[in-house]
Amino acid sequence: MSRLLFFLLLVANVAFGAHLWLTASAGEPDFSLRERNRDEARIIAVIPPLIAARRAEETRLQVQTLSGAACVEFAGVASADLPQAREAFAAMQLGERYSERRVEEITRHWVFIAPAKDRRTAEQSAALLRQRGVTELSIRPDHAISLGVFSTEEAARRYLAQIEAKGTKGAQIGPFAKEVRDSVFLVRDPDTQLVARLALLQRDHPTSTLRAVSCPAPEGNGTTAAAAPKPAAQAPAPAPAAAAPKAAATQNPPQATTPAASQAAKK
Repeated sequence: MSRLLFFLLLVANVAFGAHLWLTASAGEPDFSLRERNRDEARIIAVIPPLIAARRAEETRLQVQTLSGAACVEFAGVASADLPQAREAFAAMQLGERYSERRVEEITRHWVFIAPAKDRRTAEQSAALLRQRGVTELSIRPDHAISLGVFSTEEAARRYLAQIEAKGTKGAQIGPFAKEVRDSVFLVRDPDTQLVARLALLQRDHPTSTLRAVSCPAPEGNGTTAAAAPKPAAQAPAPAPAAAAPKAAATQNPPQATTPAASQAAKK
């Protein structure tokens, strides 16, 4: 019995020694076979511990400040990053609590005559303007007469004063072109967790701002509906404006300007 036990221990020791020898000869395990896209991996940034701690503290204070706000506004995202920001908000699945509005800026101003009732009337008004020395004009498809497009409102006002000095009547200034200056994302009733997510999202957009704002009134509320009948009750008020074409005709004898003034009075 003792001999059998001895041989079993001997065999076990030999097997264990063989296992250790084979493991040592195999060297370090090769994990490269498990890697994917190894050549495409790169370090984006290494944040020093002090900066990371400061950012974490700033985020904590920001979340603490915005917690309990009725609405939070996320704005200032660069135009190139807007698709990424929209995807991030879509992933939050906020439903009706989320909205986006665009802030437009007027980039061009124009001097024009209001649209006439037809092309013939617009051509008659254009002919009269040319007789008065206003030659740079064009008739638009809606029968309005464009007298010039300017990059600033001040330049448009200066030109309006010049053509009015030549006897031009009925010219006015208005916005000609608009560009989207900013896209503003609004979140209603955010909880602390959502505010924290917005604060982290702000890190991905350095030009963005995150602040608490007053919630805009929902469209179609009771106040708006109650105020709607007022214009109908005051509808007879524009009746005195019907005399405007006669006054215009008295000041400007040529009949070519009368339809344009009448059309402007109707508007």
